[in-house]
Amino acid sequence: MSGMFDTKPDKAKRKLERTIKEEKARKKTRKITIIVTTIFMLLLCTALLLNSSWLRRTLPIMTIDGVSFTTTEFEYYFNSQLIEYNNWASQIGWPMPDQNRPLSRQVYDSNTGETWADFIALSAYARMQFLTGLYNDAVKNGFKLSDEQLDEIEAELMMIDMQAEYTEGITSANMLLQRIYGNSMNVSIFRSILEFVATAEEYSIHIRDSFVYTDDELDEYYKDNAGDLDVLNYRILMIAAEIPGEDTDDFETAMAQSIATAQSLAKDIESEITSEDDFIIAAYEYNTALYSDPDSTIRELQGERLDELYSAWLLGSGRASGDTTVINTEQGASVLYFLSRDKNDYNTVGMRQILILRENVNPSDFTMGVDDPEYLEALENAENETRERAQNIESLFIAAGETENALIDLMEEHSDDSTEGGFYEGISRFQYQGADFRAMRVVAELEQWLFDGRAIGDWELIETSAYGFHLIYFTGYGEKFSHVVARDRMRSAAHEDWLDSVEADEPVKRTLLFNLLVNM
Repeated sequence: MSGMFDTKPDKAKRKLERTIKEEKARKKTRKITIIVTTIFMLLLCTALLLNSSWLRRTLPIMTIDGVSFTTTEFEYYFNSQLIEYNNWASQIGWPMPDQNRPLSRQVYDSNTGETWADFIALSAYARMQFLTGLYNDAVKNGFKLSDEQLDEIEAELMMIDMQAEYTEGITSANMLLQRIYGNSMNVSIFRSILEFVATAEEYSIHIRDSFVYTDDELDEYYKDNAGDLDVLNYRILMIAAEIPGEDTDDFETAMAQSIATAQSLAKDIESEITSEDDFIIAAYEYNTALYSDPDSTIRELQGERLDELYSAWLLGSGRASGDTTVINTEQGASVLYFLSRDKNDYNTVGMRQILILRENVNPSDFTMGVDDPEYLEALENAENETRERAQNIESLFIAAGETENALIDLMEEHSDDSTEGGFYEGISRFQYQGADFRAMRVVAELEQWLFDGRAIGDWELIETSAYGFHLIYFTGYGEKFSHVVARDRMRSAAHEDWLDSVEADEPVKRTLLFNLLVNM
């Protein structure tokens, strides 16, 4: 009997053990679920944070000389450099990245493995570094943007508003900025970036303009560098050796003979030249296609830009108009005809004009092109109509007193010139391009009149082949052009030295944050 009762405690014990085991299993499952859920939530929160516009706008990912930059700011410089590169590359046919694929997955340099993202980022770093150096020095010296410069920033923001209004699929300025510069950009940050950039750039201009020199200093500098700064005018006819065919037995010998033949021909041509017209004819006869335009042989260069092969002869003392020579080259020879050496020792000039543009008659609109009688008739009619209009305006100008104010009063109704007031100053006889300065030049017909001993108040109706008719009024003389060139060079050198002195250190990235937040 006792055996029968002994089985109850065993069953109860096993049931209790099973219940305890099941409870432990349930607790373990709940614990794992909680851990997994917690990890998932942490990952989700991290992902949301990393894609948070607020975080990208506020958390610094790099510093340059004490100036912090957020992801949004870096992406502005990155995308600005990308846009600038693409614009430049499209003009000259340079390789460009695929805009539909991440730049970080496109190789820029197969030798190093550098991606397009790396390449553009380096350009962005350099730009940020350059601007930061300028900005820090501006702040240190109390430089602030003028009201006019601040107004220009506001005008740019207004343009963004207008562009957003007329861009399909864009409903706000913020959306337009995000499409261009990254998803976390907004108008407020864009304004602050524009102010930062403007402060740096305007301060740099302020420093450059602060370098002032006396006339004696300018004269001395120009004299010391005349060989580089004078303008050389000459004609050149290049006689190229004929390249032997690929099947030539002794190519080098044949090539040497061909070069010698070209050099001998150049000597023969040069010996027959006694005038500029002779040179023009000789060039035309040598290569009709290449030298069909009489001006095709003319060169006008500052001494520093001359080919080293030609510079010694062109810059030689005592060189006179009409001198000729032959200079041998690796490809044959060149015949040179010296025209002049301009020491830029003249004053720049100023003028106002009413421009009467000639109606454009396109020969492609006619069956026989330039030989079509209807084209020639239309061309003549356009010329006559333009001349008649110009002469009527001239009559109005004369009736109004032939004064500068009279010309200004007629401009709004009669001039095709978009320049404010039709006013031009600092006109020179050479198209000079400095570091950040460009001297203006006008077409030959106007240039000849302007530099022919004019007096203030002189005026003339002049026809030009390029545009039509110009009613021009001489407004006076400006600075000596040699001074303009010397000052630009001296300022550029001083400015470069100053830029070196304020150069900022390289960017210091917060690597983990940078890699997490920057998506290129």
